[in-house]
Amino acid sequence: MTRRVTTRALAVHHVRSRAGGSVIVAALVLVLSFIATAAPIAMGVLGDAALRDRLAGLSATERDVVADSPSFPQLPALDPYPPTETGAVWGEFAAALEDIRTSADSPLPTVLGPAHAVASVSGLPILEDPATKLLTMAFSPGYESELRMTEGELPGPAVEEGGGYRVEVVMSAETARELEWAVGEQRHLREDDAPYVVVLSGVFEAADPRSDFWQHVRSVIEPQIFDDGNRARQVTGTAFAHPSSSATAWMYDGLGGRAGTTVWYPADVDRIESDDAEQTVAALNKLTSVGHTVGSSAQGAGILSLKFDAEITAEIELALAQAATTAGVIAMLVAGPVGVAVAVLILGCRLILESRRPGLRLLSARGASLGQLRGLLTVEGALIGVVPAIVGAALAVVIGAVAFGAAPGAAGLVPALLLALAPIAILVVLAPSAAERQVRTDLGRRGSRLRLISEGVITGFAGVALVLLFVRGYSDGVDLLLAATPLLLSLVACLVTLRVYPLPLSAILARSRASRGADVFLGSARALREPSIGLTPVLALVVGVSVAVSSGILLSALQNGVAEASRAQIGADLRIAGATFTRDELEQVKAVDGVAAAAGISGADSVTLEIGGDRRGTSAFVVDAADLRAVQGDGPGMLPPGVSIEPSDDPMPMVVAGATADIIDGSDEVSAGGVEAEVVGVTRGPVPTGARENWITFDSFYADEVLGLDPSDRTVLVRLEADAERDAVEQDLRTILGTQVRIDTAAEIAARIESGPAVQGVRGALLLATGVAAMLSALAIAMTLALAAGPRARVLALLRTLGAPPRSGASLALWEIGPPTIAAVVAGTVFGALVPLVVLAAVDLRPFTGSSVAPAYVIDPAILALTLGGFLALATLLTAIALLVSRRIRAAGALRTVEEG
Repeated sequence: MTRRVTTRALAVHHVRSRAGGSVIVAALVLVLSFIATAAPIAMGVLGDAALRDRLAGLSATERDVVADSPSFPQLPALDPYPPTETGAVWGEFAAALEDIRTSADSPLPTVLGPAHAVASVSGLPILEDPATKLLTMAFSPGYESELRMTEGELPGPAVEEGGGYRVEVVMSAETARELEWAVGEQRHLREDDAPYVVVLSGVFEAADPRSDFWQHVRSVIEPQIFDDGNRARQVTGTAFAHPSSSATAWMYDGLGGRAGTTVWYPADVDRIESDDAEQTVAALNKLTSVGHTVGSSAQGAGILSLKFDAEITAEIELALAQAATTAGVIAMLVAGPVGVAVAVLILGCRLILESRRPGLRLLSARGASLGQLRGLLTVEGALIGVVPAIVGAALAVVIGAVAFGAAPGAAGLVPALLLALAPIAILVVLAPSAAERQVRTDLGRRGSRLRLISEGVITGFAGVALVLLFVRGYSDGVDLLLAATPLLLSLVACLVTLRVYPLPLSAILARSRASRGADVFLGSARALREPSIGLTPVLALVVGVSVAVSSGILLSALQNGVAEASRAQIGADLRIAGATFTRDELEQVKAVDGVAAAAGISGADSVTLEIGGDRRGTSAFVVDAADLRAVQGDGPGMLPPGVSIEPSDDPMPMVVAGATADIIDGSDEVSAGGVEAEVVGVTRGPVPTGARENWITFDSFYADEVLGLDPSDRTVLVRLEADAERDAVEQDLRTILGTQVRIDTAAEIAARIESGPAVQGVRGALLLATGVAAMLSALAIAMTLALAAGPRARVLALLRTLGAPPRSGASLALWEIGPPTIAAVVAGTVFGALVPLVVLAAVDLRPFTGSSVAPAYVIDPAILALTLGGFLALATLLTAIALLVSRRIRAAGALRTVEEG
């Protein structure tokens, strides 16, 4: 009795038999779904890491929101006087500062901590030795939490004594030693009928020397010592008095010295996330754009308002720009491989249909409807599409959650969903043609009208997209035009390749007709006529090679741009930042052994430019022109080569940034702070003062007239002697300027930029894109060989019966893939060399280099050899494996009577 075979059993047998093509497609879907799901997770993690990296490298003075005033907080009506309570003197000022913080836009109230304030009077001669010993008196509510007393006790409030005041202070042990001041001893700052007596009540050490507090309050742990060998050694020490004692220093005339108050809000960078970074920037810009009232003129002299500065804003903006640029670069590079992935999926599904063709034709002949055939292919499509897509996406989600604590949003799962449905859709669409022979039209000598129209449409779209991209300029992140342009251009390159490479093949075929060997004739004929060699493998190779070449060129451009920007950011051999530097300290730096020259650059002070009657704000940097030129030479930096801003009888010479020059726009009627000025040079690109794009710089000779004061230096540039020992020089510099300062070189800046998450992420993305392109190209070649295996085997079997040597199989296979491969490699190399031009025009790579000038188009042979060589090696290896497999053909099996196709 014959056992009835059920439809289910037939379907299971159908799916399990000849499953090689299905396994390949399933593996491809799994890998692609994993990459597609992991990509948005990686982009989010990369954005957070880049933001953290930029902010973590900032010193406290660069990270915190800071305001400086050349005055003291206003004093309320005090009774008794001198006051004994800190709140009586500082309460209203502290309340005003807290109100500024809490009323700031979100998320600043959580990002910024309560304000710290330090008022000081500096440069006070100690009358017992006024030529060599000076005192800076500092007053700061809460300062005691930063100290650890090692001898004596904290100071008490000031008291009246002998018609004057007696003020207790504490200072560091090192400062007391240098000032030769023992605990309990007193010194005089004034000795007339109203003396001002200072008593050392104790000495301390820093509770935490690495605390941010000491970066804002310098020269406290260690005194300032000036000793140039030309005059007596001078020591300036800083002492803390009781905060309420500031009333005596502020109201008491005749002490001399320079008064000032520094206020800062400590910024908690861990609270700044990439998701709210833009909101943080907007809030910081609003906070720093205006002055904040903290007093009224009715209350008398003192600080009426404060204008804050937040250098951290530029760093956050740079991190956001890096994230947008990363997304743009990846979008442009991934667009081509995405198109190839779709083509390879179609090729894989064709491979499945070719292996299923006899069974499908038999089912159709036995009465199976088209709907049933499609249903059968839908089941197989689900097994090779839905299941591996779910596995790949789930694997990416689990790894992202476990390793990084991140998960994709709903939009991040859409690519995996499309990959899951793609095999089903492709198999269902191709089902009606499963039993039909596919006639090749793309390489025929007589092109069809449809092909010409398609090529014209694609070329037209590519041209329009390219023009729009160049006209529009830099893109902010990812958009459709940015992503589509490289894919359209790769299609044009592919179409050109398909049109051109048959021409030499036809010539080879014509010449081979008269030759004695059959390999060249058969190989060239099959390369022109075999239906399995067409758009998909050529597209895969063109895009793959172009991705490898463009990745190498973009990496070269980034590396060169980082090196150039690093040299400009330093502007000398050494750049010192992270503190405020006095003129005395600068003179000491110049006297260090191994230092050839040194120059100071002030902090950024707001100034108004008047341009032909229009008023525009900018930032001013004050320098000593001669010192700066001596330090910088003709290298990159603050001053353009050959430009001098030394004082002259003409209008004030100044150098401006590129953005400022664009604002001035060649006007001859320019003044800065009411002083007539002349633009003598323009600097485009990074400078040692940071990331500001709108600035001017002029000689300190004009500082009082333009700004009303000569501001302190915030940056020091140093040029070393040729034989100087850098480590020894750095040690001497830290001894003078403090251990908390940051000393950088161009090489260190470049290494820091290149090791950052943003640059590493782009480098990894470029190399990953190259690897994925190589995998897809190898798969396309392998599938092409597999699709042509049947006809090739039958031709080979016939040749062997006629006495052809065994090498004929490999020869035929090489002829199938050799001509399009060579043509695609050539076209891909040319196309890949052109893609970076599009990327550099459409994507702003400046955030990666820290420069305001885009990196130039550069080809580094070593990097190009790595990317292109790696691609070709991987693709060749996988193709060789496919060739070896394709040789395992039995003549008897190949000569069985089976319809071709």
